[in-house]
Amino acid sequence: MANNHLRSDQPSRTKILNLVRSGLLNKAMDPGSSMAGVATRGAPGTPLWIAGHDLETVDLFEEVLKDYKARVLRVDIEGIPAAVAEVISSCHIKSLVVPSGLDRTWYEGVGQVQLVVDDGSGPAVGFEKIDGVITGCSCAIAETGTLVLSGRPDEGRRAITLLPDFHICIVKTEAIIRGVSELFSRIGVSNPVTLISGPSATSDIELKRVEGVHGPRNLIVVIAT
Repeated sequence: MANNHLRSDQPSRTKILNLVRSGLLNKAMDPGSSMAGVATRGAPGTPLWIAGHDLETVDLFEEVLKDYKARVLRVDIEGIPAAVAEVISSCHIKSLVVPSGLDRTWYEGVGQVQLVVDDGSGPAVGFEKIDGVITGCSCAIAETGTLVLSGRPDEGRRAITLLPDFHICIVKTEAIIRGVSELFSRIGVSNPVTLISGPSATSDIELKRVEGVHGPRNLIVVIAT
């Protein structure tokens, strides 16, 4: 009985496998696309194919971030404080945590906002009640829209980027690389490394997108030249 059952299923299984092989072959031969690990449609981690192979690195980084539903602002270095102030005002952010090594000129003009400067020495209790966080960035990967934090003084400890609802990340263009293969030639691994690709999101069994489960629901990236 078991052998007969296997024989009766064989044509269907072969048909399904052939369809999968055909689909993979068609994607591999597509000359107009490149894979960037973007997963805003469907289950987390599902790669999408985007037209981006011909974009400059910084432009590609911006496009992939937007596909992740991150907000992107591009300014020169002198424009960082104004961009930060605009984001805080438009998002109605009333309280901020900042790492102790962050450039103070980037956030000192934000107006009537409660500021908590964190040097990493105390407990992380209470950070979930703070609206937002501002950090720098060790490195950013254009093809995957990924921010790389390695615990530098201007990035702070991991907890401050997980608990607030808004993450404002300042990324200098010289920190943006093209692909993942270049990452570890840029940063060391002596400290824990956090990779952030878009706002926090996951999907349930019905593939319904749920935001803010394990990190900020809102990611704002200021790209500074």
